[in-house]
Amino acid sequence: MIRTRTGQLLTLSFIGAGVALLTSASTAQPSNTPASTPDGIMLVEVHREEGFSSDQYFWTRLGDAKGSTLFYNTKLGKISLQNFDPVIAEENAVAFDDWSVISNGSVKQWAYQSNPLFTWSLEEEAGQIATNFALYGPGLNDEAPLSENRRGALLPPDGWQVARFTPTETANIPDGFDLQLIDAGQGVVLTDFEGFSLYRAESHSSCTSNTCYEKWIPVFAPALAIGFGEFSVVDRIDGSRQWAFREKPLFRYKGDLLPGDVYGRDAHDLFQLALLKQNFTPKGVQVAAQPGYGDIFTLDDQTLYFGSAFEKYWGGRNLRGSFEIAYFKGKRLGGDACVSGECLAIWKPFAAPTDAIANGFWEVITRNDGTRQWAYKGFALYTNNEDEAAGQMRGHSIYDIADVDGDEVAIARTKHLAEVGNALGGAGVYWSVAKP
Repeated sequence: MIRTRTGQLLTLSFIGAGVALLTSASTAQPSNTPASTPDGIMLVEVHREEGFSSDQYFWTRLGDAKGSTLFYNTKLGKISLQNFDPVIAEENAVAFDDWSVISNGSVKQWAYQSNPLFTWSLEEEAGQIATNFALYGPGLNDEAPLSENRRGALLPPDGWQVARFTPTETANIPDGFDLQLIDAGQGVVLTDFEGFSLYRAESHSSCTSNTCYEKWIPVFAPALAIGFGEFSVVDRIDGSRQWAFREKPLFRYKGDLLPGDVYGRDAHDLFQLALLKQNFTPKGVQVAAQPGYGDIFTLDDQTLYFGSAFEKYWGGRNLRGSFEIAYFKGKRLGGDACVSGECLAIWKPFAAPTDAIANGFWEVITRNDGTRQWAYKGFALYTNNEDEAAGQMRGHSIYDIADVDGDEVAIARTKHLAEVGNALGGAGVYWSVAKP
């Protein structure tokens, strides 16, 4: 039983946890790959804002459709829900994978890994409490806080935890394997112990030639390994043993040079990324490998970009992992990276349909003119009209300096950009290709 804001006690019951897959036009998953999140639930990276470099990443949390921090309670029995509101599931919501639906009369609520989810009305900015919790709250196993100096930071009451995205908590995998949320793979990927992405061959005969072995490395199993769950061990022609997942032999791709690479995803028709949960992506969006820049997002083969407010920053912005920006910086900017007619003649907002719902890392924002726009990891996305062919990225690494000598509207915009970027030495928008 739980208590509402008004003090009313509620009795909750779970509905069919893990018995069905979510299928809808917006999530369109293969029949054997569940969605990472249901419609209306976001994945949000938690960062600490750094003064002069990429913002430090902590972990990935769950958020509602507006990106607000989600919570669950670890106390058993009756708990106080003062200022806490249940995360409502749609009437036709169906349980799947780690997600279940709790029923209380006519109200349905989402639960993740059997934990009912709530928002907290005292959170003033989306993700504020999650950042505070990462810095000053105890760990999942009551580990000491990262920093003891809370400086009056707002934290949830005792017993409340920030809901993190933890797919490994319910995974049943052998030693030597792991699950990783890999952005370029757009989902939760099976990896080896070093963090390298694994791939499933179509059959045992998919890779038998020397030419194949030049690119693909079998995932060998120890002599005493035995299969369990969806994992099995197969005997190879040369007498060695190899791991298989869902009856498909597992391989590494030699073109993946670092953990998190998934360049083997399109290397051969007979090899598929071992994807266990699939993130939502809007229609037309794909991940493409761009030489010199790694993976980038495209929309119908046209490069996607985001704009961020100027900030104090040392180092390059183009190297892998060198330009990590906190989610809340994109939220504060919203659709204001491009608002004037002159800007919109070059930059076209990635329009979201009227029925679009936030899901995973993708969020729907409303622009000043009332139109809706897709945002990824907090930042609104655009295409550039100067890109005339697939693969072009003429809008990348452009500095759009704000006008400090214009009219009141221009000056107000300059002030707004300076506040968002916390850049005392100047204001403007930096345009970059959108990377997963």
